[in-house]
Amino acid sequence: MSDPAAALASLLRASSIEDHDEVLKAANAAIKASKSDLQAQHTRLVALLKLDRFDDALRALAEGGDRLEKQCLLEKAYTLYKTGKLDEAEKLIKTNSEPTRALRHLAAQVAYRAEKFQDAAAIYRQLPDEGEGRDGEENDLKINTLATSAQLEWEGKGHLLTDEERKPSNDVLEAFETAYNAACGCVARGDLSKASVLLKRARDLCNANEDLTDEEKKAELLPIMVQHAYVLTRLGKEAEAVALQKSIVVAE
Repeated sequence: MSDPAAALASLLRASSIEDHDEVLKAANAAIKASKSDLQAQHTRLVALLKLDRFDDALRALAEGGDRLEKQCLLEKAYTLYKTGKLDEAEKLIKTNSEPTRALRHLAAQVAYRAEKFQDAAAIYRQLPDEGEGRDGEENDLKINTLATSAQLEWEGKGHLLTDEERKPSNDVLEAFETAYNAACGCVARGDLSKASVLLKRARDLCNANEDLTDEEKKAELLPIMVQHAYVLTRLGKEAEAVALQKSIVVAE
């Protein structure tokens, strides 16, 4: 009879494994063989998160007890965040006196989702100065920082932002997410001409993005186009606004 724990270890050593269902199946087998197998419990939890099975992840955490929670504070906080338990996620993160960079980044996301935009902005300001994070995190930070700045502008708290945060550099033009978030900040400040340019750039970048499926593009383009139609109307460009509105209906 094969050893479930050994099978799981072998599977995890295969760095090319991307089938989280297979990882989950192997982890479940190892746990069935030994309910105290902490590595298997952790692996099951991560697999569930990768599969977006957040309610199941909460149940797995409960089954694992204090030992699993102590080892998986980040995973639990993320699960609470994804299931909308923002107060619980915030409290859990604060129990760590020396939070990791990943926990601090998650804390900013929790604050943003809870509409505590000043708290989110404060954390996002500090993260770039704390060294390099995981691959792709720099872009995530840029997107999230711009979104947070735009929300503060909408709340009439733009004075709490630095000049750099209110007037982002040209590198926002490199991705549709950053261009869109920067445009939203411009709309909130009343800088409609610049917002229109940024929204046009966001649409072009999104359409040209080869990493998105057609359905994903439609979902991303909808808020961009709706916002652009609004801006064009405010600028008195009625014909362009109407044409864009019609294209939105067609796209839907």
